[in-house]
Amino acid sequence: MYVTDDDVDDFLAHYGKLGMKWGTRRAASRQNRSLNKASRAKDRAKFDTSIDKARDRVKSGATKATYAKAKDQYKRDKVKVGSREAKKVLYKAQAKQYNEINTSRAAKPTIKTWPSCCCGDNVCCCHY
Repeated sequence: MYVTDDDVDDFLAHYGKLGMKWGTRRAASRQNRSLNKASRAKDRAKFDTSIDKARDRVKSGATKATYAKAKDQYKRDKVKVGSREAKKVLYKAQAKQYNEINTSRAAKPTIKTWPSCCCGDNVCCCHY
């Protein structure tokens, strides 16, 4: 069976628009956007609490005390287990102390807002 020019005119063809994404829905993308915002807020809160905990441990001296205990344990274990194995434990404690100190020095992410002007505008027009 052969297709003629008259048969081609009987077909309905739709190719969509250029750049059109097939199978995506606006409602789903809006829902994903709100879920992403909630996830980011949750992660930010978790990060903020980890910074606060690290700052509290550094201020109270708990990190130094933990490292001092690890040093004492190193001195005891050096004789029992050997210096090489005891150093591994000491290095882990040292790395934990450095991580807590660096975390405590981290800046919390802030949401930037424009300060409002005396006239109520976001961009000041009266002080130039």
